[in-house]
Amino acid sequence: MAEIACPSCGEEERLEGSRREGSVEIACLACGHRWERDTRRRCGLCGSEDLRYTPEPLWERGRGEQRTPAGRRDAWACNACGGRDVTSAAPRPG
Repeated sequence: MAEIACPSCGEEERLEGSRREGSVEIACLACGHRWERDTRRRCGLCGSEDLRYTPEPLWERGRGEQRTPAGRRDAWACNACGGRDVTSAAPRPG
């Protein structure tokens, strides 16, 4: 099942979105229904909005056994259930 589906007819493919002052309006091209999408971050494990920003380093191989930081990836942790990377497609339990 898709992440977003029309609440009126269940269409998952023929959807169109546009930004409107801090929110996203979705229109179903199949039935014409329009609705506003909730864009607040939520925990993928428990649904809580009580999240904290926890950037994770990206590493690459250095010389020998050394690892060198190569960048940073934005990640969110849940204060309610202790989950890590909870806004990604594969949240990890705490």
